[in-house]
Amino acid sequence: MKALKIKLYQNLCNYRKEGSFGYVQTYPLPTPSMVRGMVHDILEANEYIPLKISIQGKSDAVITNIQRVYKFDRDPNSRPQNPYRIQVRNSQKTATHGISYVDLHLNMMLIIHIFFENDNDNQCKHLFKKIQEKVPVLGRNEDLAMIEDLKIVSLKNYEGRSALSKFPMYISKDSLIENVGTRYRLPFYYENVNSFSDNRIFHFVEAHYISENVSLKINTIHLDDDNDIVFFLSAQ
Repeated sequence: MKALKIKLYQNLCNYRKEGSFGYVQTYPLPTPSMVRGMVHDILEANEYIPLKISIQGKSDAVITNIQRVYKFDRDPNSRPQNPYRIQVRNSQKTATHGISYVDLHLNMMLIIHIFFENDNDNQCKHLFKKIQEKVPVLGRNEDLAMIEDLKIVSLKNYEGRSALSKFPMYISKDSLIENVGTRYRLPFYYENVNSFSDNRIFHFVEAHYISENVSLKINTIHLDDDNDIVFFLSAQ
């Protein structure tokens, strides 16, 4: 069994929690939907590619930044009090600005494993090539990532008597010996929509975010060639 292993570094990044606006909070690690979006963007895919994702890593700290935010959305007649007038193609819009607080991870190091459910070996080789041709973006549009290591690895079943997580990671409750960590309902992907007015139908996966040195059930995890633990999140 093969998987593409990607080690990424991000200086400052935000993995935005849905529903947070004036104070933009962050997930402790990127969600599967963010990683899936990064992969699909790199592959220039125009339809959903079924895959499984293992996500682990840690940052030095989470800091809060104050940012000026501009919003472009209204025609002049509906919001005459808005301070700015801009031209968007053939129409005029207004804009406002305000202050937003944003949580940022400092010096985030990530280990991501990708497994494609269809034609995995060829898809891994294709992604391995394509990811070296452009700068990955993970999180917000401005959250560029630097590739520190990239390789195709073999996965094997864990053969020891006990297993401990090496890094903070997402994992299922069924893989935990004790009910620890923070439980999240993480977005994985949404079904295709035809316009901005269509509602997005998301598929979620239940996961626990755990720290390092947490006991895991050995029959639910894999090891890669570097003896790093791999646990794949997947959505049906």
